[in-house]
Amino acid sequence: MSRPTSTNAPLRFLLVAATLLAMGASLVMADEGMWTYDAPPYKELQSAYGFTPTQEWLDHLRLSSVNIYASASFVSPDGLILTNHHVALGTVQRLSTAEHNYVRDGFYADSPDKELKAPGLSIRVLVSTEDVTTPIREAAAKAKGPVQAKALRDAAKARIEADCLSKTGLQGEVVTLFGGARYVLYRYREYTDVRVVFVPELQAAFFGGDYDNFTYPRYDLDFAFLRAYEDGKPARVKDYLKIEPKGASDGDLVFVSGHPGSTDRLLPLSALTYFRDVKYPAMLDRLHHMEDLLNDYSRRGPEEARRARTFLYFVANSLKAREGEFGGLKDPELMARKAASEKALREAVAASPALKERFGGAWTKADEAYRWAREHETDRSFKLEMPGSRLCGLALRVYRSASELSKPDADRLPGYHEADLQDLTRSVSIPSPYYPDLESVLLADSLKTIVDGLGPEDPFVKALLQGETPDAVAKKVFAGTRFTDAAFRAQLFKGGAKAMGACRDPLIELARRADPFLRATQAAFRENVDSLEEEALTEIGKAGFEVYGNGLYPDASGTLRLAFGKVAGYPFATTLVPPFTTFYGLYDRAFSFGDRGDFELTPRQREHRGEVDLSTPLNFVCTADITGGNSGSPVVNREGRLVGLVFDGNQQSHPNSFVYSETQARCVAVDIRGILEALRKIYGAGALADEMTAAAR
Repeated sequence: MSRPTSTNAPLRFLLVAATLLAMGASLVMADEGMWTYDAPPYKELQSAYGFTPTQEWLDHLRLSSVNIYASASFVSPDGLILTNHHVALGTVQRLSTAEHNYVRDGFYADSPDKELKAPGLSIRVLVSTEDVTTPIREAAAKAKGPVQAKALRDAAKARIEADCLSKTGLQGEVVTLFGGARYVLYRYREYTDVRVVFVPELQAAFFGGDYDNFTYPRYDLDFAFLRAYEDGKPARVKDYLKIEPKGASDGDLVFVSGHPGSTDRLLPLSALTYFRDVKYPAMLDRLHHMEDLLNDYSRRGPEEARRARTFLYFVANSLKAREGEFGGLKDPELMARKAASEKALREAVAASPALKERFGGAWTKADEAYRWAREHETDRSFKLEMPGSRLCGLALRVYRSASELSKPDADRLPGYHEADLQDLTRSVSIPSPYYPDLESVLLADSLKTIVDGLGPEDPFVKALLQGETPDAVAKKVFAGTRFTDAAFRAQLFKGGAKAMGACRDPLIELARRADPFLRATQAAFRENVDSLEEEALTEIGKAGFEVYGNGLYPDASGTLRLAFGKVAGYPFATTLVPPFTTFYGLYDRAFSFGDRGDFELTPRQREHRGEVDLSTPLNFVCTADITGGNSGSPVVNREGRLVGLVFDGNQQSHPNSFVYSETQARCVAVDIRGILEALRKIYGAGALADEMTAAAR
């Protein structure tokens, strides 16, 4: 634990005593932390495991790690990428048809010419970082109030990102850390030609279905292989992970390098109570409703079930994860720990006149922001986002682009800055399959929900429906829209304000009617919640640095982080959960349930059972600190060699979004030995195993 920076002895004593009470022993528990690569946990690793990574070790792991809007890694010099099946699932669904159902049947390209191009899919590798806290703070130094300060900071971020792209050719992203106490520019090299090499069947990757999701022991082959291309050829990469064919052992130190999406460990207690009382109950109600809606649609027939399956998978996955997080928010012990840690920091700030003057009002600002959010929950629920499906949201983005792109870069809404244009253009032009009947069901249901929430006389409702029923509006929109055609979307987007003004496509018309109301609500939340929250979190983050020193890690932000831990089972109920599972367990669990339903073996697994070494480890657990977004992260040993692939956390890990615990919380991974065994013995994909094995020499 880093020493407080203050030289005031009574304050230091107060801080240590309060911290010991709040956190049990230290600020950071043994295997806690999603650490940035520019501030790795040297002290924690040396203290717990007697290991200190070299800069070369860190650089190699960083450059081998891949951002694919989740996580992945290079595993051969020819651009071969290992990630999860469920990370690649959306792409595989887009490439599938009723005749070629790769989701159901899997896919393997046994030669490079058979690898499937994945339109719109891109990956990024973190090349370098630079602290840009000073210029962003200076940009807002003379702001009059938090609203103007936020606008000036956002404009400064946009300028820095645009300069990065124009001067280096690298994609830039300004990352907010510690609530705004630090800002760091992340520079990425991007690969825009990515192809699918191998995916197993969904049944093999998601064996056990929703029953086993977020549980352990697990028996899933949740892996997939992609490949990056440059100039039409497999990309040659210098940094890639060599595999360790012997895998890991119980108690081994392991590392996870990935892109955890978000945690809320540094948020004030008022934020967590708002989540517990307002945000999560509403979110869970929507997810339950969406799950029922998609199940009803799926029962119409096998083709409808195929169309909805990926969407339904992600809804069910989100539902189970959010239920686990909500359980943490309702846990009196967790909330007591959070309250005690916040009390420790606030008392430390109050004990120093200088700190009190600078940061004493931070928690009051946060309270004010969340109080306003509570009072305007109805607007947030029904007037913050475009009604309907993902395609409806894309229509709004295209509609808004006509006006936003005509503004100076600093004045645009997030997502429309110069640095965002490549991603925006790509999202518009992806030839993804959309199904008008499913889209109509989703839009009609969304409109009904808005009517029920706001009432038929609300101006927003009247603007959306124009005197018609939700069903009638949805049917009219998707009977007449051309927005399902990627070429039409791209042409409209390219045409700008002139083309948009002349467009009478019914989906664009719906976006045109919705946009003024959505803009007004979003502006109100930026002014009364986002700007106050950002200022409060910035001050709380700075206070933390002043009191605790710099030896802390920031909340997850979807950017590359390093976590560590040990391979370890855990006690559960009256028994012990083993660190590893094997193919023995896979077949036993299948046959114990009659080899049917969610526990049914695939034909390949059944056919090749006699060839598989059933003692081969299949999945394992470790104490590395992860969260959503870590899916696809490589797990490496001390030597930096690949021993596994993160695909899940257990149910006990979900409260770690707010307060970390390693008693039962575990990161769940596919064992590299299970991957190799499946490739060679079940799928006849020995060439892939050979490519990784040869690269490891």
